[in-house]
Amino acid sequence: MLFKLSFQNMKKSIKDYSIYFLTLVLGVAIFYMFNSLDSQEAMLKVSSSTKEIIKLMVSMLGLVSVFVAVVLGLLIVYANHFLINRRKKEFAIYMTLRNGKKANF
Repeated sequence: MLFKLSFQNMKKSIKDYSIYFLTLVLGVAIFYMFNSLDSQEAMLKVSSSTKEIIKLMVSMLGLVSVFVAVVLGLLIVYANHFLINRRKKEFAIYMTLRNGKKANF
């Protein structure tokens, strides 16, 4: 019965979780793109006059990467808080069915 109830609730909230998962995947992809840009082969085969410009660009991308990491962290915390608040009623039902406070989710 508990499995059936949890499966039904999971089907109801699949839209919220899919948006959360897609946003996280997109954020990690952007983060990886910023961090791997300076090690690309095209960046290594440039003339000496553009090396200084590329060094400046890499340092700026480092700052943008930190910003993306902060935004991604805030997004994870906010989305987790949002999803937990939406499921408080469901957690209460699970705890009632288990008859105790030591329910592991």
